Amino acid sequence: MRELLFRVSGMTCGHCEARVAKASKTVIGVKSASASFSRGILTVTYNPVLTDEAKLTRALEEAINASGYRFRGAVAKPHPIAKVIPIAIILLALYLVLRYTVGFDFFGFIPKIDSTISLSALFVTGLFTSVHCVAMCGGINLSQSVGTGASGKQQFKNPLLYNLGRVISYTLIGGIVGGIGSVLFLSETAKAILLSLAAIGMLLMGLSMLGWLPWWLTPRMPRFLSARLGKAGAGKGPLVVGLLNGMMPCGPLQAMQLYALATGSALTGALSMFLFSLGTVPLMLGAGALFSALKGKFAFVVQRVSAVLVVFFAVVMATNAFSLLGFGSATAAAPAQATAAQAEKGGDSLLQQALDKGYLPATLDGNVQKIQADLNPSVYPFIIVQKGIPVELTISADGNAITGCNQTVVFPAYDVKKALKAGDNVIKFTPEESGLIPYTCWMGMLDGRILVVDDLFSASGNPAPDAGATSSPG
Repeated sequence: MRELLFRVSGMTCGHCEARVAKASKTVIGVKSASASFSRGILTVTYNPVLTDEAKLTRALEEAINASGYRFRGAVAKPHPIAKVIPIAIILLALYLVLRYTVGFDFFGFIPKIDSTISLSALFVTGLFTSVHCVAMCGGINLSQSVGTGASGKQQFKNPLLYNLGRVISYTLIGGIVGGIGSVLFLSETAKAILLSLAAIGMLLMGLSMLGWLPWWLTPRMPRFLSARLGKAGAGKGPLVVGLLNGMMPCGPLQAMQLYALATGSALTGALSMFLFSLGTVPLMLGAGALFSALKGKFAFVVQRVSAVLVVFFAVVMATNAFSLLGFGSATAAAPAQATAAQAEKGGDSLLQQALDKGYLPATLDGNVQKIQADLNPSVYPFIIVQKGIPVELTISADGNAITGCNQTVVFPAYDVKKALKAGDNVIKFTPEESGLIPYTCWMGMLDGRILVVDDLFSASGNPAPDAGATSSPG
């Protein structure tokens, strides 16, 4: 539903308000209407599926003029982006405060899921993972739950349907993956394609919720399907969205799919995904029930927030897809032709700037350049190497530092993939081109960078890194 304001002249009392509102409700697509004679304003809520703004305006003009009042047209609205920017700034500020003060990153908060975890522990794992679910899918959850103004049992109806759809979808996926086996294993390119498609879908959904899409781009169920469903599908929208939500290329979900894959059994795979999905329900259901009870203007604000969240996470998904393909944000930088001569210029050189930001430079050991760094749960080491010389990057990982997100590191530019384990993990590659090269985790969510320079070891003022140094560049 969308709301529009119109100016109407000629109203002088409450009876006039009632007549104008009654005339407005006869227009196709209008759900509710209220008028204020003191302000000369008519407020109309309408269904954009049944009519558009232009048709609605013409029909209202005819109906109101016919009832003896003067329709003056729509009230000028502020640019819609003015309502969104403050919300986006607040959400971004909240995320940055949590990440850089207490070190809590919603995106990287994914417990490690592997073959060593027992079925009984999957429910608990789902409980912890639901923090990530609320962050990544919270906007969709809110969009399906907010604004019903329900209370009691009805307050849980939409959230229950949404989460029921998720549980059903997760369980079916677990059974399919467990039964078919490695046929469903996805390469980084396939994951990137799925992430891109999901990002496009979420972007369209978010823009539609904001009312920024033309009618022909607004996502809606095909007519032949809606006609077949008819009344049987009434009120089942959250269930359908939940079913589709289970097929999104989400990090924890992919980890669970690999777990189900390793079981080699359709029954065990379905059971494992079922237990995991049940663990994610309490927090998601609680959030949905809370916002389902909201009414009035506050519900509209939360709907706007949920729309911004959906758009934001669509951008996050698209960024992750580019990272998996080796087109991270780091590639936007110009090729780094940092030579010994540039290094002598001091702080103005790209090499010196990287050193100042905490990049770890390689040291030459024979014909190999080596780097030692500790694993950080939320970021991979930022390093400096010289082109044309083989590299051995040793990442020392404490068992507690390995998460479901950083457990596998991917170097798209060098076609290298390494599953990290507790202890020293040696990663080998040879950079052939200078530049700023990104690398990432298996989900494209974490950031790492390699500054490849023409000449590193003859550059002056290039200190050797301390053993076990950790890179946390700004």
